[in-house]
Amino acid sequence: MSNQDALSTHIGAIEKQLKSLAPISKRRCIYKVHEQLREVNEKAYKPVMLAIGPYNHHGEVGQGFMEEHKLRYLKEMLERTNGHVETYMEALIKLEGKARKCYAECISQSKHEFAKMMLLDGCFIIELFRKYQEYNPTNEGDLYNSSDSTDKDDSTDEDDPIFQLTWVLPRIARDLMLFENQLPFFVLEELFKLSESNEPRDRTESRNSGEHTIDIEEKDGINELALNFFSGFLPFRWNVDTSSYNSTEKIKKLLCLAHEDHSFPDMVLERFYVGFRFMNTEFEHLLGLIHATICISIVDTEIKRQEARVKHKKDEIFQHLFGPICKFVFLMRKATSHASELQKLGSPKIEGNWKEIPYGLELRKVGIEFNMAKKFKDKLDEDDRWINIPFDIELQEAGIALKKAKKFKDLLRERDKNKGRKPKPFEMWPQMDGVELEATEKLKGLLCLNKVKNWKSIPHGEELRDAEVEFNKAKKFKRLLAFRKIDDWNIHSAIELEEAGIKFKAEECDPFSIKFNSTGLMEISPLSIGDHTEAYLRNLIAYEQYSDGDNGFDYVTNYVSFMDDLINSPKDVELLRRRRIIRNYLGDDEVTSTMVNKLGHDITISTTSSIYARTSMDVNIHCSRRRNVWMAKLRHDYFNSPWALLSFLAAVLLLALAITQTVFSIIP
Repeated sequence: MSNQDALSTHIGAIEKQLKSLAPISKRRCIYKVHEQLREVNEKAYKPVMLAIGPYNHHGEVGQGFMEEHKLRYLKEMLERTNGHVETYMEALIKLEGKARKCYAECISQSKHEFAKMMLLDGCFIIELFRKYQEYNPTNEGDLYNSSDSTDKDDSTDEDDPIFQLTWVLPRIARDLMLFENQLPFFVLEELFKLSESNEPRDRTESRNSGEHTIDIEEKDGINELALNFFSGFLPFRWNVDTSSYNSTEKIKKLLCLAHEDHSFPDMVLERFYVGFRFMNTEFEHLLGLIHATICISIVDTEIKRQEARVKHKKDEIFQHLFGPICKFVFLMRKATSHASELQKLGSPKIEGNWKEIPYGLELRKVGIEFNMAKKFKDKLDEDDRWINIPFDIELQEAGIALKKAKKFKDLLRERDKNKGRKPKPFEMWPQMDGVELEATEKLKGLLCLNKVKNWKSIPHGEELRDAEVEFNKAKKFKRLLAFRKIDDWNIHSAIELEEAGIKFKAEECDPFSIKFNSTGLMEISPLSIGDHTEAYLRNLIAYEQYSDGDNGFDYVTNYVSFMDDLINSPKDVELLRRRRIIRNYLGDDEVTSTMVNKLGHDITISTTSSIYARTSMDVNIHCSRRRNVWMAKLRHDYFNSPWALLSFLAAVLLLALAITQTVFSIIP
């Protein structure tokens, strides 16, 4: 074969490959974790008991222990609902193409094999959640709270090894949280709807468990069943009352808060994004549902924190005001993106200007007045106009109006343009010194017809003065700008922070809550460190690493980064354990310290958008104060052990006795 023929063959092969190349699906949401992340701890991403979806070999995981139980659970569902395999398979065949596009990797299974896999896996998950709720209605994390086994529903198989062997359920819960071990959420929804539509409605049963009475006829949705199940096994707790997430009163309060302070509008928009995901059940899979629950808990906690800060600001109580919690960087800000999201709901024609308002249809659906929603949009638009202004956060915190801030920006731009030209004589006056400099300053003040003030001590003072900014606001701007010099994002370890006077306290509240107040008290929600904690956190982080801006927030990654800063050694773990912030079920503080430090390996962390950015800056400002620096040095260098403290007290006592003896010897 000649060189030309060989070249033509390769060109033809490439062109054939290009034609067969499938477009990238926008539905992709289930990936295989990349090799660098997997190498840190490969076991954290592999199922040990239950294989779900096409990525794992079902017959090999757990030696195929769960495959027979999948068939048994499918049989129980069909018997309970008077359903037929044919009905379920026909529905799944229609969803097969849509579901296949959710997987980033190529799936080799045929159409019918893929549908069969979804049927067995999906029905097993739904029956598992339903049985768990019947076994554990009070959601206390103990399957055997009831003293009388006859209280259990007759439909529950008491010989089911999944519930009788105590080690099985925790491993199943772990496997259902793995990033690679997921089914698309709409598949679970469809199977759940089919099971509900076929289930007989003529029975009404009640069952007592302590003081709780459960009406079996009152059915929960797949969301509530999943959250009820996972709340018994995850190493953190949250408020699972999803019904209040989007109440009219809650949304009205959020809209009102958006007008209180410049830091609120973007955070309220974030809250709407996550809250309306619950209203519209827009979850990619079970892992996405848990992540969204964590996000909404964190945002609600941070909004309360911001609300308290603004209230103190209104009451004229001094606080250090600085930096944003996070910049809202998602594409939902654009009106076209909002409109496209609203069209997904398939609602009737949107009247008026609701389509121009972010989440306009959802806001209208819960009974929000148009004027209130319009004011929210106007506030967002105003916030957008600040984005391109240098030092926008500091200018807003200093109380400088947008009009003056724009003028300040133009003056800075003009100054930068004139940097290369030869200065005029009066511009050289500040280079003089002594008496001549003092005289020229007075003359310059007279020429400007301005009261002599020390504008030179303020960064960009000349531009601020020419923009007609009040001197007291310029001084506040200077103080706020000085905070930028502090290491905003990285904080010291727990031991070092305690030496600087910071006290730690466990707060039983929403997951990943971290609060810090002006008194030096840091409150952190407890985290249980057990056999499966690393797997839970790693897969939540993997979900965030593979999610784009429209699908979520890096809150778990931010939390792990913050805890990684706090924990540098086993001593830090010991301190947090004594404060009940860490519940170490691994037993070894060094193992826990190593695990936390490795969680951040080979992941991308955006510190500028961290939800804990303000908390980190608060902590660093507290530690940078001279008194706290001295106290930290004193504790670290001289009082680092009880013996050192005793030696110091003994020395003081000896010195006091010596002085007393000297005084009495002088007195006649």
